Amino acid sequence: MGPSFVIEKLEFQRGDVWLARFIRGLVTFLVGHSGAGKSTALEALLYPLGLTTATIMPEVGTCRQIRLTFRVGGTRWQATRSGSNPRARVSVRNLDEDVEHSLPVRSAKAGEVTAGAFIQDLLGLPRAARGATRLDLDDYYNTVLALRQHTIASAFLGGGKDEERVLVLEAILGLWDTDLAGLEKNAAETTSRFNKAKADLTAFKKLRDKGGLSDPDRVRSDYEQKQREHAAAASTWQKAAAALNGAIGEHGRLIALHKAADTDRKKAAKRASAAHERLQGATAEHARAEGALGELLTPPSEDCTRCGRPLPEREPGLCRQCGQACQDTVDQRERNIAAARAKVERLRLKLRRLEEALAAALSAAESSEDAAAAALTERDAYDQHRLQPARAVAQQAEKSAHGLSRDVARLKQWLESSDFITTQQQVIDAAKADMETAKDARDAALTAHEVRRKEIVARWTELFLARLQQINPDVETAYIDPTDFTTRVKERGHPDKTFTESSVAGSPRVVINVALLLALRDLGRTDAAVRVPPLMIIDSPLADLGAVDQATGLRLVDTLIDVAGDPSSDGYACQVIAAINDPLPHPYPGVREIPVDTDSRFFDHAPRSA
Repeated sequence: MGPSFVIEKLEFQRGDVWLARFIRGLVTFLVGHSGAGKSTALEALLYPLGLTTATIMPEVGTCRQIRLTFRVGGTRWQATRSGSNPRARVSVRNLDEDVEHSLPVRSAKAGEVTAGAFIQDLLGLPRAARGATRLDLDDYYNTVLALRQHTIASAFLGGGKDEERVLVLEAILGLWDTDLAGLEKNAAETTSRFNKAKADLTAFKKLRDKGGLSDPDRVRSDYEQKQREHAAAASTWQKAAAALNGAIGEHGRLIALHKAADTDRKKAAKRASAAHERLQGATAEHARAEGALGELLTPPSEDCTRCGRPLPEREPGLCRQCGQACQDTVDQRERNIAAARAKVERLRLKLRRLEEALAAALSAAESSEDAAAAALTERDAYDQHRLQPARAVAQQAEKSAHGLSRDVARLKQWLESSDFITTQQQVIDAAKADMETAKDARDAALTAHEVRRKEIVARWTELFLARLQQINPDVETAYIDPTDFTTRVKERGHPDKTFTESSVAGSPRVVINVALLLALRDLGRTDAAVRVPPLMIIDSPLADLGAVDQATGLRLVDTLIDVAGDPSSDGYACQVIAAINDPLPHPYPGVREIPVDTDSRFFDHAPRSA
């Protein structure tokens, strides 16, 4: 049996307060109705050890940290993990030597030891592997350490993949060892080399029979011809690649020219727009000047500006309206008219210059527009007629060169010997001899292994039947298959049934799962090679048992208590932590009950930690 594994207490931190549940004694029952939180407590029990498949219930997630104190082989340990962050690191402390290890839940780099792997090594559980299946602590937990409520009455030993379950039980029973695994791997590798050598010879003969190859001289001739073809194809590829690079460069130049022409087009259009705006302003100013001149050229009014009556004639030099002397009236009006005419003429000349400037700007804009369009057309035409064909030619040349390179490499391999068939047959014969030697070594080891396998499974079957009859006296026979460890159980008056053929109501399946794990621990007490940990976590063995009578249920509880009283090789009995719906019918020595209900929640109402 593996080293003793005894849980002492589970602590959890809420806010700044640490609460604790003590697991005193070797048998502890969580007692409460369905939905009271028993499964949540059991799922959290080994969560601090770095498990990745433990369910994180809300009650666990609200804890800042969860800490498990336990003993392995007499040494006290403490594992602490965050409840709110499942991926946080795990602190594993050796309390006897005050040594702490900070370990990740999942390894982020090669060679990094995870918390689960550390605990797995601590419990002496092998890191067994076969093909793509590699065991970790979760695989052992879900197969031989715990039976969960959602699978205990429906799935065989946790319901994981068959290859994982078989490998776990082989590792626990001491039926998996590195020497045998190495022999199996060597046999598989030598078989693979033998098959490849035969396949190469078969491919050569098929090509020869089709007329493609007749003899080594033909192979050499084909090889030399392929070399020449490959050299020519490589030269063509290089020329095509050079032409493509030149075309890419010219295409880039045309792109740059189009960008420059487009920039000039935008600038010319902007200048034409500005010239048009200036011309519009000058036109308006010229129109205003002509209006003012027209007003000055209009003859002065002959009527009074106040009453509108005709003005009387006055003597020269007198104002016709007021009669005052105003000898320069005519001269001032002429001067105003002359100034207005000069302004109109100046603005007319300015307007003509702006019209000419606008015409020049529009002509420049049109020219730049034509230049940009021509550059775009030239760029696109070059891309379509020169660049894309050059790229296609280069790609085809590269493809041809690579294909001929593969042909040359294959013919070179066949040409390594003057007589490929003779030489390859020698390779096949040597590979066959290696394969047969490896298979003989593997088969010899397997023969001894199968003897050991049948012997240990036979002893396990005897103990399995005894535990079944202890729980259900109607069981007559029981059988464990030595290949995949599945079971057949026969009750009085009924034919024997596999696990899957048992009643879906639940009770036979629960009894089979529990009895098989109990018998495994019984086997571990008599065989040092069986490395099963002396700890069992059973979630609700009395729940969902269907039509099971009360007596069978009590016998199941009695059996769990019985296995905890049988010490292991290092002096510690198997610790059992289980969940049941109803309180025990009477007190049992050394058995502790922890009530879990609405008034005594496992997490909310736990006592403060000392």
